[in-house]
Amino acid sequence: MFRSILKCIACCLIVGALFFLAKASEMALKAIMGQYFLNDAWEKTLHSGTQTKPWESADFEVVGELKVPRLGLSRIVLNSVSGEAMAWGIGTLDTDVSKQSPLILAGHRDTHMEFMSKLHVGDRVSFRLANGSLKSFEIVKSMVLNSPELQLEDQFEDQKTLILTTCWPFNANQSGPERYVMIGQETT
Repeated sequence: MFRSILKCIACCLIVGALFFLAKASEMALKAIMGQYFLNDAWEKTLHSGTQTKPWESADFEVVGELKVPRLGLSRIVLNSVSGEAMAWGIGTLDTDVSKQSPLILAGHRDTHMEFMSKLHVGDRVSFRLANGSLKSFEIVKSMVLNSPELQLEDQFEDQKTLILTTCWPFNANQSGPERYVMIGQETT
């Protein structure tokens, strides 16, 4: 009788542990699968030339790919900065990324835009559009703004410019009003 009770308790503990392990792994698994679906949607977008949703209920589409060769990284860019889109990747403030300029990309400092803490003036960055064309930029300026609203200086409005923005400071535990901004000028 005593052994039966111990076996029952052991089974309950194992089932409980498996449940909590699965629950703890849920976010990590969701993130891995989400990135897989984003990359798959990007490949479909490149082959078709039209923006593609990574899954049916997504409120965004894949519009480009940002690469930083020195850091060996690649990020999928989405056509929205909605809460859902920013949870999955970098978003663009304008849904038409093929227009002249400026191209403004935003993301969370502790996930998709974490690389900005390692990006330097002089670094090269490239952006591939859905039609396959490639734009190359050189980072020429970095700054910290005291407001979340990005006020474009007149000097950037008519130039072929990439603007990367994320929250500041990088190691903060809470969100605040400051934004870290890097400006890239298109190169030939």
